[in-house]
Amino acid sequence: MKNNMKTKIASLLIAFGLLNAANAGNSAKLGLASDNFYRGVQKSEESIQGSLMFDGALGGFNASLHVCSNQAIDSGNDSYHMGAGLGKSFAEGLFSLYGGFNHFEDVPGEAISEAEVRLSSNVALSPSLAVYRDIDESLYTFELSISQSLETDVIDLTVDASIGNTEVTTSTDRDYYSVGASTSKSLSDSSDLSLGVDYIDADDIDGEFVFGSALTFKF
Repeated sequence: MKNNMKTKIASLLIAFGLLNAANAGNSAKLGLASDNFYRGVQKSEESIQGSLMFDGALGGFNASLHVCSNQAIDSGNDSYHMGAGLGKSFAEGLFSLYGGFNHFEDVPGEAISEAEVRLSSNVALSPSLAVYRDIDESLYTFELSISQSLETDVIDLTVDASIGNTEVTTSTDRDYYSVGASTSKSLSDSSDLSLGVDYIDADDIDGEFVFGSALTFKF
């Protein structure tokens, strides 16, 4: 299963690398988290997390691709997330619309693929509404999020919150919530160090704080 996932990741990276070779704004992140939650479900406890993010222009749209990995240290599942899509701003940049495809896989565990549509607004708190549809099971997830950033000469501060509802089966669903804050400090023109804390809660779990730190490299 892991070799199959590595093949999928490599194929996506090669394909998007050819498309995106002339564009800047890409990044790689490596971090450590006390827990890994996904839509209110704990996938693992302490884990090492890595991601690659690519952005580029394609036929008048903003094309993006991301590959994320969560490697459990002691207990829980390893998780992988791949996604790609196209976005477009309109109304003089006041709104943006994104459509894409996501694939999630737990090792060992299940794999799901879903379509995503997201509408965002470039106003105070940067509200965003996303709708996800599981392609195989025809299950939906709705998620509303807000965030606000403050830049200073020393550090940057970001606070965010989200609320979501996901259909677990055709007859059951789960509400989940998160509130978080993070700080980041520029180490160089191409690298940042960030520290963050999130409070995660859902219908069927007790609320829990998640702490994390990460290094981000831009290329």
